[in-house]
Amino acid sequence: MKKIVLASVLAALVSVSAVSFAAPIRNPEAGDFKVNVNYGFDQEEGGRSAESRFVGGDLTYVLNDKWDIQYINNYTKGDNGNKINEHYVVGNYRLAPYLSIYGGGSYVDTDTWHSGKNSYGYQFGLRGQLPLTDRLQGFASVGVGDDVNSYEIGVGYDITSSWDAHVKYRSASVDVDNYDDDVEGWQVGMGYKF
Repeated sequence: MKKIVLASVLAALVSVSAVSFAAPIRNPEAGDFKVNVNYGFDQEEGGRSAESRFVGGDLTYVLNDKWDIQYINNYTKGDNGNKINEHYVVGNYRLAPYLSIYGGGSYVDTDTWHSGKNSYGYQFGLRGQLPLTDRLQGFASVGVGDDVNSYEIGVGYDITSSWDAHVKYRSASVDVDNYDDDVEGWQVGMGYKF
C-alpha cells in the first residue's frame, strides 16, 4: 500500500512539474540563505499519536543558479516516548526553474523503550514548486534512501520578500538497523530568507 501511495504521489508531482522541500526559496539567487522552522501537530509515530511540538526545519544556501546545499532535520517524539531524529545534508540541482533533483547523506537516530539504533545512509529524490499566485506557491518532494523513504506536500505564502509561512503534510517510512517505524503528520512553519 505504501508503495502505491508513494508511486501515486510521484506521478502526480511529475505531472504538474512540481516537487520540493518545506517552503522553498522563490527565485533563488547565488548567496541566498534561508532558514525554515516547523511545528508538528496531529503527528503519528508507528500508528500511535505523537506529541505536538517543534519538529525541526532546514537551512538552505544557494551556491549558484543551479546548485543549493541544504541541512534538514525532522524530529518525532511519540506519546509512548519513542523518538526518531532524522538529519540530512544534501545537494540540490535545479533541472528547471521549478523542478530539481537532490542527493546526499543521512543520519537517523532512534530511541525506543527497549533500545536505541542509529545509522548513516543516503537519500535521493525529486523536488519542486509551483507558483499559484504572486504570493502563494505549492511545493512537494519525494525521497528514497537506504534508511528512510519519504514524501511531503504543502503550500507556502510569502508574507514579505524575506518572511513566509507554510503548511505541509509529511510521511516517512524509517528502517534503521532492523528497527522499522512510520512517522507522519501535519506541520506549520515560518521561513526567513537573508
